[in-house]
Amino acid sequence: MPDTINHSATRVAILATSEKTQQRLSSLLKDAGLNVVAHELPGDGFLAQLENASPDVLLVDLSEENGSETDVIDTLLDYDALPIFFNDSSPAGGGANALWAKKLARKLSDIATHHEPVTKPVTKPVTKPVIEPVGKPDITEIPSGTLQTDEPATVIDITDVKTPAIEPLTEASTTLDATTTAEKPEGAAVNIWVLGASLGGPQAVRQFLATVEEDLPVAFILAQHIGANHISLLAEQLNRVTSFAVLAGQTGHLIRHHEVILTPADKDIKITEDGYLSLRPAMKNAIYSPSINNVMSTVASHYGNMAGTIVFSGMGDDGARGCEAMAQHGGIVWAQDVDSCVISSMPDQARKTNTVTFSANPQALAERLYQYYHD
Repeated sequence: MPDTINHSATRVAILATSEKTQQRLSSLLKDAGLNVVAHELPGDGFLAQLENASPDVLLVDLSEENGSETDVIDTLLDYDALPIFFNDSSPAGGGANALWAKKLARKLSDIATHHEPVTKPVTKPVTKPVIEPVGKPDITEIPSGTLQTDEPATVIDITDVKTPAIEPLTEASTTLDATTTAEKPEGAAVNIWVLGASLGGPQAVRQFLATVEEDLPVAFILAQHIGANHISLLAEQLNRVTSFAVLAGQTGHLIRHHEVILTPADKDIKITEDGYLSLRPAMKNAIYSPSINNVMSTVASHYGNMAGTIVFSGMGDDGARGCEAMAQHGGIVWAQDVDSCVISSMPDQARKTNTVTFSANPQALAERLYQYYHD
């Protein structure tokens, strides 16, 4: 076998969370015969590089030591018809060698050569400015320690958590018959639902919002783990699929039905007595940004049994304490089911609190929510 693979025409871009890993992967793949056209740390600069470099395939390194790459991964999942490959960085660690790099390079080249863009399903028209659509990528296995997903998303159960039995909805657990004592201005939202999501969340939330009917009498607050620089891009993506108005949260904004408000990553959300948003700096050294627990607890304490929450795909346990707070105040707690999650850890942890009364895929969750308010 020759020392290098004759696939120099394959153009690869590399996204890594440390400069050392980035340079190591770039060097290994160049030596293995690939044409590395972009290698960068997470951020908007990397998205700009992709626009200019036009790679055939993207390699994303998922480092155990630094989770900041998740700030852009979910953005990239909706970025053009570019095949994306996830690596957990272990193979490229101290034991990395030329043989491993050749195997990886061969795999990347083969997939780039045979990749066919994914055709997006037809969705209902929305009354919004026209934004050029983009295709969804394939995500395929690469050697050693790699997450693998297809479209639609399949399960990657890294937590080995056994999901407890889910109790059916009951009148006692879901009745929204309480009234708030604070007088709110005309047009203020009455029914508030928190959507909590992390890795794999934007995919699930897009599917959910694409199914939500335009006359649903609800306001959504989305707490998505994502970098502060990517909130506007996420809003743009979600606006393409829903008739609800998607906007970043701002102090002084009156929460209204038919809105999806994105929680800024570097802020904590508070709600005034009369239903206006108030943003405060997030706690220093917070584990999660934004904190789904904090958003759920804030909404639960203000809206009581007029509130609800849905926990979508994500890694970790953010939202579990918030689910408990929601249930304690009489709110509804639902979660995405295991089979439709990219990462089921967050919904699994929510179910462990025994507060989740319904689990389903994103489309079924939206349909059930509509039935609840219209039956």
